Amino acid sequence: MNPPFLLALQPGALPALSPRSRPHQPQLRAADPAVQAMSDFLDDPPRTIAEDAGLEEVVDHMFRLGVRVFLVVRDRSVIGLITAEDADAARSAQKSNGGAARALRAADVMTPAPDVPAIDWQTLQESRICDLIEIFEGSGVRYLVVLQNETASWSTVRGLIHRQRLERALRRD
Repeated sequence: MNPPFLLALQPGALPALSPRSRPHQPQLRAADPAVQAMSDFLDDPPRTIAEDAGLEEVVDHMFRLGVRVFLVVRDRSVIGLITAEDADAARSAQKSNGGAARALRAADVMTPAPDVPAIDWQTLQESRICDLIEIFEGSGVRYLVVLQNETASWSTVRGLIHRQRLERALRRD
């Protein structure tokens, strides 16, 4: 089993996210427990990429692994999140600028950990799918990281909730 990734909490900051798709996801209903929508990293370890990985390497890994999100790590700490949408936007911007001289890295494109939307594991356990829908609609975010507090200053990234995957699971008949 992989060791958990740790996040150093800064006062007032919310930490980072993670990825990976399940082969089969059951249908969900608004009244179901919210934990059913989470990719649990205890069962399915998160996909990670080093902060100094080149943007093309990130895109290549996403494509080969069939994932749309990576946790960006330094040593064993999560420092951010990079999505396929982030990578595509950065590549497009770079092309429109005539292919900037310096190659972009994951750290240049990622959303820093303090800016990644997150929900506490305890809160998620007490929530329903309808609560997640409300969060996603109210915030407009595409992902929610689930953090499990280990101490007052450290959390582990317990899981990830993908808005698009949740919406697909709710539409299934």
